[in-house]
Amino acid sequence: MSTKDYVRDLRALVGPRPVNFVGAAGLIQNARGEVLLLRRAHAERWGLVTGISELGEALEETLRRELLEETGLTLHHAELLDMLSPDRLAQVANGDQFYSYTALFRVTGWSGDPVPDGVEIAEARFFALDDLPPLTRLGEKAREVLT
Repeated sequence: MSTKDYVRDLRALVGPRPVNFVGAAGLIQNARGEVLLLRRAHAERWGLVTGISELGEALEETLRRELLEETGLTLHHAELLDMLSPDRLAQVANGDQFYSYTALFRVTGWSGDPVPDGVEIAEARFFALDDLPPLTRLGEKAREVLT
């Protein structure tokens, strides 16, 4: 069952009340030490490859799927760096509320050239650590890990 279908079915049962979502994010650096950041469509800030796990999906598989879907890159190896717990309740425009738990991985093996999917992701670029654009909250966490 896709994440979209799962969330739709879950929301039909619980409405907009707070729920927990679990997902994965990837910290990817190229040979020059630059970090891959994505700018989502209709967003100003840049962040990591990230996504919510599908029902029963292992967290590394979530990262593998999201990396391929969002950038076209193939994941070969990743190591778990941290499990990030929410520090606040999030709410989307329609009023649905959630807490997000995210497994942060360092991607140590990947192949391909990052190409944004053009739907969810507007831009995918590598940035030097001393020249990072405005970052999402998760992007800021990545900055902490890298410095």
